[in-house]
Amino acid sequence: MNVAGFVDFFINPSYHEDSLKLRKARLFVRACLLTSLFSNSYIWFSVLFEYDLGVYLMIFNVVGFVILALLVKTRLPLLLISNLYVLIGSIAVIVLTYYSGGVWSAIYPWIISTPVLALLVVNRNYGIAWGVVSFLFMLWFGWLELKGEVLPTQYNVDMRSEWYVSILPGLLLIILVISAVFESVQTNALKNLQEQNAVLENQKETIAEQSKKLEKLIDDKDHIIRILAHDLKNPLANITTISNILKEEREIDQQKKFIAMIEKVSSQAQGLVNNVLDMATMEDGALRLKPERLKIKEVVNEAVNSLSEQARQKEIEVNVSGVEANVYVDHMYLKLILENLLSNALKFSSKSQKVDVDIANETQNVIVKVMDEGPGIMREEEDQLFGKFAKLSARPTGEESSSGLGLSLVKRYTEQIGGKVWYDRDASKGATFVVSLPAA
Repeated sequence: MNVAGFVDFFINPSYHEDSLKLRKARLFVRACLLTSLFSNSYIWFSVLFEYDLGVYLMIFNVVGFVILALLVKTRLPLLLISNLYVLIGSIAVIVLTYYSGGVWSAIYPWIISTPVLALLVVNRNYGIAWGVVSFLFMLWFGWLELKGEVLPTQYNVDMRSEWYVSILPGLLLIILVISAVFESVQTNALKNLQEQNAVLENQKETIAEQSKKLEKLIDDKDHIIRILAHDLKNPLANITTISNILKEEREIDQQKKFIAMIEKVSSQAQGLVNNVLDMATMEDGALRLKPERLKIKEVVNEAVNSLSEQARQKEIEVNVSGVEANVYVDHMYLKLILENLLSNALKFSSKSQKVDVDIANETQNVIVKVMDEGPGIMREEEDQLFGKFAKLSARPTGEESSSGLGLSLVKRYTEQIGGKVWYDRDASKGATFVVSLPAA
């Protein structure tokens, strides 16, 4: 069994629940055992100097301090036991001083050990209290000396020099050893505290990182919900429009045509939902793409047709011009990009205005421009254009809703399929958005 295990033998298990109480209990047990050891050595000094009272008192101290250490194993308050420790030591010192010459005794300076030990093993307040008690006893011994009262000297005075040389250094030694034990316990406590603080700091950093990840996860989930809400609006609106037309249609062939259109739009909407849900389960939030060779004009016309009812209500003419070119991208997301840009152009155009879509073929890219005759974008707001939930000063002209999410989705989708999108501020009027796509 090591020293720490031996000390813990004397300590009640309840002290292990509180690190501060455990530290104080360990310090007190060590102080008791060391003081008992010192008292044992002074039994033999008392025998040597024929000081019978010293023998009895030191035996009392040896036994008493061991009993006090054992009392820590009980549920008695440590504060009470610690003060009993100081009381036993002070009684022995006062009695031995009285019966060995008072202020001329080698034990007289030991009176200062009482408040020092109280400060170390009890607390500051009791250290002060015991200091007052010790000071009063020192004054009392001084007063007896000034009165000329001769106190008894029960040890062999023929060995006075040996008495002083042997007894006085012990005062320094016991205070030094007890203080060293206190410093050791204090150092270990501070070391443990530092280790605990380091663990807490690591836990704090871990919690902060997890909190950031959780915030990002919540933001991503919220963003996905908004994507679904935003991008499903057009397919659902198309289904509603076609359904209303279908109600009034009597020709079987036309009915079949509209039913096929509903099936196609529903299938696209279902594909969008599946892709967004896939994106939600992927750690990097990437889109699951199915690139293929497409004729850009056909996809543009699909997007125009899907928004035909919106254009008809505002009497806006949508013109598609330019060359036929092939691109190699995901069909569904390309259509979403074009629908978002066309939807914005229609929203911010006044009644009877025009929206133009121009297609140009470059060496490795196909350029699609969507141009309207609306109010355009203020120069100071251009930096906000593709931000999430950006709300600019320009407002829809027909009281349409605007979530501010459309252009941020256009940017994300375009970059995911390998293209680029930007706002052309040099256009002559309205707003012009340009999409660059990889040519097939």
